[in-house]
Amino acid sequence: MNPDIILPNNPEFSGMAVMNDEMTFECEGQTQRMTLIMPGKMAREENKTRFPLVVFLQGSGWTAPNRFAQLPQLCAYAQKGIAVASITHRNSLDGNPFPAYLKDAKAAIRYLRSRAEELKIDENRIAFFGTSSGGNTALLVGLTGDDERYLTEDYKGYSDQVACVVDCFGPSDLIQFEGSPLPPLTQDERLPDQETLKALYQDRDQGMLDILFALFGSQDAMAVLKAMSPILEIKPGKQYPPFLIVQGSADDVVPMSQSVKMHQALKDACQNSTLVEITNAEHEGTFWSDDLHTLIFEFLKTNLGA
Repeated sequence: MNPDIILPNNPEFSGMAVMNDEMTFECEGQTQRMTLIMPGKMAREENKTRFPLVVFLQGSGWTAPNRFAQLPQLCAYAQKGIAVASITHRNSLDGNPFPAYLKDAKAAIRYLRSRAEELKIDENRIAFFGTSSGGNTALLVGLTGDDERYLTEDYKGYSDQVACVVDCFGPSDLIQFEGSPLPPLTQDERLPDQETLKALYQDRDQGMLDILFALFGSQDAMAVLKAMSPILEIKPGKQYPPFLIVQGSADDVVPMSQSVKMHQALKDACQNSTLVEITNAEHEGTFWSDDLHTLIFEFLKTNLGA
């Protein structure tokens, strides 16, 4: 009896992906987790191809990122030829003030470059993609490549610069953050002590204040807010990688204005920036669509030469 359907085999592993969920990297003595998804072609022993890579960081309010949150969608990137590394960073609420989360993100990039040959990654074609607080991290990563302020001994000698950045609804200006409990107190370049802040804003979002205080640690609060604000990192005359900034118009966590003014600041500095508005989209949820992931993939493909 003849088969009803005959299909060819797939010796190139085209459209396939493979995943390694056992990877870790170090930063300042603490271990972070990484899930790496590679194009299926990597599974061929004779494959010599080096793949472009996007490092992904899920938003967590600078606490504990869930590296699995976008994996179902990100697998499609690997199936189409771009490797994805989804990472974690130190939780600010566990005694890890700024810039711990940023140092961890940069260490992840250096770690991947240190194993580029083994992992079949093209160290010259690495992007960073983040959402919410991960978007804030992505912007800072793109603007502070190889900055000595955030350099650690981990994977020393390797660069943490990236070829392009994708920021989805990331805070860009912590000094003038619309809707924040802090702006009324930041006009005179200083903040009250933490106990005073808690008393003044006891009816506000105490959870967010707790995170901010954790990010401050024993450091000057205003100095931390400035350093966490990507919009203040844009230096005249300096060249930065291309940015794709995506924001939902109905986001009630990170206002649309944060992305608009970040995009405008980059354009004013003659940088390559594209702003995308997702109509009526909130923070996460209906923000995501196949069309959006296709747009992000095409941006990565263009700027990574995939």
